[in-house]
Parts: sequence; C-alpha cells; structure tokens
Amino acid sequence: MNPSEKDFELARVMLTHSLKIKPKEKVLITVSDLAMPLGRAVYQETLKLGAYPMLDINPSGLEYSFYNLASDWQIGYVPSKVIQEKIAWADAYVRIVADDNLRELSQIDPAKMMVRAKLIRPLMDPMIDSKRWILTWYPTPAMAQEAGVSSEWLREFYFKSCLVDYAKMEKDLLKLRKIMDEGKEVHVIGKMTDLHVRIDNRLAEACAGECNIPDGECFLAPVTNKVDGEVYFELPTLAYGHEVAGIHLEFKDGKVIAASAERGNEALQKMLETDDGARYLGEFAIGANYNITRGMMNTLFDEKIGGTIHMALGRAYKDARGGGENESAIHWDLVKDMRSEGSVLTIDGKVVLKDGKLLV
Repeated sequence: MNPSEKDFELARVMLTHSLKIKPKEKVLITVSDLAMPLGRAVYQETLKLGAYPMLDINPSGLEYSFYNLASDWQIGYVPSKVIQEKIAWADAYVRIVADDNLRELSQIDPAKMMVRAKLIRPLMDPMIDSKRWILTWYPTPAMAQEAGVSSEWLREFYFKSCLVDYAKMEKDLLKLRKIMDEGKEVHVIGKMTDLHVRIDNRLAEACAGECNIPDGECFLAPVTNKVDGEVYFELPTLAYGHEVAGIHLEFKDGKVIAASAERGNEALQKMLETDDGARYLGEFAIGANYNITRGMMNTLFDEKIGGTIHMALGRAYKDARGGGENESAIHWDLVKDMRSEGSVLTIDGKVVLKDGKLLV
C-alpha cells in the first residue's frame, strides 16, 4: 500500500519537528509490516533531508510463535552485539508499531516475557536516554476492533490526534511545567482516590511531539519514597496481551503495598513481581491532547487524553527534566480519568486540574 498525503505529512513532522534530522545523519526506522505506508513515507522523507535511512521491518504475528516454541535457552538468549551495533550506528530512531492481533500473547505466561524484558531493556537504554527517538502506533483493523470503532473512523482519529499544532501545545505546556517545577506536593482526589505525591526538586518535561506521536503531556518522576495513599485507574490497559482493568493501588512510602484489578488481576500481580522497582512510580503526568477524547485500549493514545493523569510503575527516565532514580525492567503507564465531576488535582494547594479542565 502506497503512502497517503497524510502519511507524508506525519513523516515530515516526525523527522523535522520531533527528531530535527540533519543532512548525513543516520536514521534507524523500525517498522511493522502492517505500517509500511508510513514506513515508506518516513524512508523517502529521510532521503529528501539528505540523511541516510535504514529500514528494519518486523513481520507481525511472530511473537506468539517465539514464546510458544522457544526453549528456556532461546528465551534467555539475546543477540546483544547485533542490537548494540544497530543502536550505536544510528543518530536517531523511528519506531512504528502495528499489530494484527492485540491479544496475540494473552495465552503466554507473562513470566516468560518478563525474563526477556529484563535482558532487552538495558540494551535499549542508550537509545531511550538519547532523547532522539520517536514512537507511534499505526492504525490497523485489530486496533479499531480493540477500541470498538470502525477502521475508517480510527484512521481519521489517528491523523487528527497526531497532526496537531505542536508549537502551540508546547507554549501551553510550558506554563504547566513551570508550576510543576516549583511545586512540592501533588494531591489527587477522585473516584477511590486520595493520593499525595511529593515532587520536591523534580523538574518536569513538557512533551509536544518530541518522542511520542500523538503527544501532549507534562511529566516528572516523583520522589521515589514519597508517594502515599490510594488511586484508582478507570481506563483499562494491556499487559503482555492480557487486559487489566479497574486497577486500584495503595502506596506507602512510595511502594505499592496493596493492589487489585477488577479484570486481569493475575497479570497485575505478575507485573508488580517483575523486580523491586516495579512497585514504585517512575513517572507522574498530566495529559493535555484535547483532540483525543476517548480511551482506545492503547496507552500511547490514552495517556495523552486531555483531562487525564497517568502514572508509570517502574523505570524512571534519566534526564534532568522528567528524570528520577527508580530502576526497573518495566515502565507501565496506567491512566486515571479526571474528567468526572469532583475530580481535582492540586499542586501545593493550587487547583491545576478540575473536572478534566486544565486551569493554568
């Protein structure tokens, strides 16, 4: 399938706004075979900019075969040198994900996948820490079915969500960033939620299309041992192919001391058992893309919904802005809907988010 004009437009945003590609730079484009219209567009636009693209195509549907058939040795073996060489070769990284079945791994023991995640994640750190990467999920019928919408509606929604005025978004988010930079404590009140999050001396990051497409959030890493209270996450999510919904967490001194889920509780518990850092927060964020108005069962979109907040269990980013010290093999974003009446987020007593409206 050939790229559409929207694919080319989005490719230009990713390469010029997000990555700021310069002539003679090397760009590694990792793309699902189901997302080749956008992959082709990124490849061609990279050449037009005078940079050098390398296409790394991932066929869909192989993960189940791997985890179903692989021996313990095969699961534990990672071609480290190959992965490290690819990452070292590139100056910038584009990742375009697409799936033909979002529940492909629902019958696989999550423990198998966690073993591999612990081995692969450290190899990805140089790329992640470089900040010169961009990630998007390309629409497929499977994604539409998971979200309960038509494929045509999803495609229109995708480009509307992704092709926004990121310059204006950045200007607005910088106001929120200043408040978070200067703040000491976040207090969240909502359904089954009364949570205190200390943010002393943390610096926030305003995200307007630099690493995610779609984008629209302001995040920081909480003080690791200073999260206390309870929180309920209304939006469901997927954990290694398993749906997890109605998550309720209780924190004490930063650590999750009690956790339950209305659906997928076993998967939730296994995620928390990944390692010691999986029970601590690596991120706290406020979503601000008001072109995204409904949950899609896709975290990349759901965490950006204007009027929501999200928290990530596990690894914190390492940058001065947005960064912290928590280490883990996971970084699992969970989304709370703050658009219902009575939901309030304050920073040092000042109302910043009320009933889904940003008041900055």
